[in-house]
Amino acid sequence: MSDISLLTIVRGRRDHLHNLLRGVAQQTAPPREMIIVFMNEAIPRDLPDPGCKLYLHRLNDEDHPLPLAAARNRAASEAGGTMLAFLDVDCIPHPDYLRQLGSAVELTRSLVMGDVRYLPAGSTAGDWNFATLDRVAQQHPRRPALPEEPDSLIPLPYHLFWSLSFGLRATDFARLGGFDEAYSGYGGEDTDFAFTARHGRLPLYACGARVYHQHHDTYSPPYNHLREIVTNAVRFHQKWQIWPMDGWLKQFERAGYIHWNADGIEIIRDVEPQIVEEARSESPFA
Repeated sequence: MSDISLLTIVRGRRDHLHNLLRGVAQQTAPPREMIIVFMNEAIPRDLPDPGCKLYLHRLNDEDHPLPLAAARNRAASEAGGTMLAFLDVDCIPHPDYLRQLGSAVELTRSLVMGDVRYLPAGSTAGDWNFATLDRVAQQHPRRPALPEEPDSLIPLPYHLFWSLSFGLRATDFARLGGFDEAYSGYGGEDTDFAFTARHGRLPLYACGARVYHQHHDTYSPPYNHLREIVTNAVRFHQKWQIWPMDGWLKQFERAGYIHWNADGIEIIRDVEPQIVEEARSESPFA
């Protein structure tokens, strides 16, 4: 058993969580523990056995339903492992996931992302297996391709960091100060964490530790998170003097919902519910 604490944060997505736990139970290098933080919802009592110690916590935030940064920090604060592996609830880890991710972190002593493959709708219905998932999973068309060799590593530019699947030493997470909890909900908190790693001279790599991203509807552009994205973009610009999520901001501006210039962003009006719904996408690439 490895000295890795596996950390997941959850709101809803109960079927996704059950599939994730099935994947954890099949790890060739099981974690020492798994810690799940439930955001603004009751802790369920019917979870599958992940094959390791399981600790369940609840985080309530009256200001926001998705306190992502605070929830990740809470999970890390409860961890006892020398390595931390963060895995989003909609991901299923391949049986070699923790073995490969742990080896990569140990070798590089860095921040390491895993390899995320995307599943089409219906892939996890019924009694799925990893052979089936591997056959139908797709690479993200806008992410760098990783070498096919399972234990290969490639350096990544920090702006390409995604928090779906990553690991690092617990001491490095503490040294960086964790995620900035001034970010409110969705958008920007993971890029901020990567920039903090860059500032702290912690290299960023990607490795072949594979997870399978379970399908769910998304919004393109994410009009359902417009206010959070704007708030977090302003926070990011104040810290780093560049604008994050500029593709989304440009779409919001073209559609007439924000006014954006070098001095800041002003929300002109809220997105109409019908427009939000029309932006719903069934693409597997969240």
